[in-house]
Amino acid sequence: MGTSKGYLPPQKQGSAWHSLNIQLGKLHNNPEKIDLVLSKFITSIGGANAFSSSNSSSSGSGTFKSSSARKTAQKLGSFFSDTSGVGFKEALKSRSIEFEGKTVSELKEILIDYFIETSTDADTYAASKAISNIMDELFEGIDSEEELEKYFTHLITSENKKIIMCGFYENYIYFLFERIIFEKRSEHSGLDDASEILENARDAISAKVQKFQCNRKLEDINFNGEEGAIFVQGVLNEVLEIMEDDLNV
Repeated sequence: MGTSKGYLPPQKQGSAWHSLNIQLGKLHNNPEKIDLVLSKFITSIGGANAFSSSNSSSSGSGTFKSSSARKTAQKLGSFFSDTSGVGFKEALKSRSIEFEGKTVSELKEILIDYFIETSTDADTYAASKAISNIMDELFEGIDSEEELEKYFTHLITSENKKIIMCGFYENYIYFLFERIIFEKRSEHSGLDDASEILENARDAISAKVQKFQCNRKLEDINFNGEEGAIFVQGVLNEVLEIMEDDLNV
């Protein structure tokens, strides 16, 4: 597992970051407390409502932005909505994405490059890692352009459409947690301990995202404007609220 630059600032006693630090320290003997750690993590980055709508970050205060994630989620929704309406190739053409003569693997890399934002902050790091994971999952088992076109054209109306929004945010929150926590935690208690925390966090995040109703009619959303922006922000907010408030801590 590769490391990433972490950010777990020392804060005065009683602060959200201080409380999170304490709970992280207890995980070695009480791994079942990972839900509590996630709750405090969401609080530490600003809280579900503030973080899900934030467009600016402040490393000094320990709050972070989610603008890259929301832009990526909106682009995902827009792309698959257009694909459902006009087909895979036309959706690519309308975005000036060159696809003629490309292999399935090359198309996957092209789409990853299209969706990711360019920056080095935690938000963009997590969104980029998330979109790569989502594309890996979507392209798994696809052997031809014809199969890919058929699958993508109907994805937004299929049972597997939950991967578009909930799958993306599930990955995003995990990689955000990794980006902010991992390096500092591995320095403090060792790589094995930090890796175990990440593994438990991934399972806990997945379990909590599954509580969210991911079967919403994405095909009814106009992702190309304000409606789409409001929708993706709302989904992120609700998913984070499940993590922040589920234990009432």
